[in-house]
Amino acid sequence: MGQANKLQPSSFLAFFIPHSSLVIPHPVSNANISHPPFPSHTTLLMPRVSISPIHVGDLNFLILDCPSDAVLPAYMPVLEENHVTDLVRICEGSPYNIKPLNDVGIRVHDDMKFTDGTAPGKDVVARWLELNDQVFFNSPEKGRCIAVHCVSGIGRAPVLVAISLIEGGMDSLDAIAYIRKVRRGALNRNQVAFLDGYKKRKNGFAAKKAAGITNGATNSSTSSSLPAASGPGIEKKKTGFISKMFGKK
Repeated sequence: MGQANKLQPSSFLAFFIPHSSLVIPHPVSNANISHPPFPSHTTLLMPRVSISPIHVGDLNFLILDCPSDAVLPAYMPVLEENHVTDLVRICEGSPYNIKPLNDVGIRVHDDMKFTDGTAPGKDVVARWLELNDQVFFNSPEKGRCIAVHCVSGIGRAPVLVAISLIEGGMDSLDAIAYIRKVRRGALNRNQVAFLDGYKKRKNGFAAKKAAGITNGATNSSTSSSLPAASGPGIEKKKTGFISKMFGKK
C-alpha cells in the first residue's frame, strides 16, 4: 500500500503511488538485491518471485513461474547461484527479453512447448530428455542445473521435471508426491494420470548410472542416489490412485 493521508472534514484518502521494492528477498538463496533509494514517503512493494529447487542425485532443476522483463533481474542471482546453464520456456510467445540470460551464459530453449493443462507429446519428451543427457551426463562439469517454467510453474514445467525423476529411477507416484511437496498445487488430474502410466527409456538415466557415467566421467559407484520408495502400500501401481487423489467424477 502507499502512504495515506486523511483529509478533513471529508472522508477521502490521498495516496502516494507505490514504487518497486527496495529490497527483494529470495526464497531460495536468501540473498537480497538492493536498488537505488526511493523518496522517503514511498511505501515499498515486494515483487512476486516463485522458484522451487529440485536436487535429486545428479539431477538439478529450478521450477519457476514466468518472469517479466521488470522482474527478471530478481531471478538472475538465483539462476547463477544454482549454476543454471539452460532455461526451458514452455509458455507461448516470448514474454521477456532473453539477452540478460544469454549474457551470463544461460541458453534459452523455446522448442518444447505444449498446450497448458496437458501432458507433453513424444517429440517434446524426447527433446527434454536429450537436454537432460547433455547437461547432466555428457558434460564434464558437475552441479549443472536446468531451469524450466510455463506460466505459473504448476503444470507443464513440473510434468517435465517429474519425467526426469522417473527416468532417474524414482517411482512415478513418489515423483508426483515429491514434486507436489516442493511445488504446492502442481500437476492436474490429466498430468498425474500421464505420469502414473509413463514408461521410462530402456537406456535412460538409470542405465547411465549403472554404467557409472555421470557428468561425462566414469563413476566407480553404481548405486542410484535417487530416493527409494518407502512406507506401507507403495507399489508400482495403486488401484484407484487417480480417484483417491482427485475424487471420483
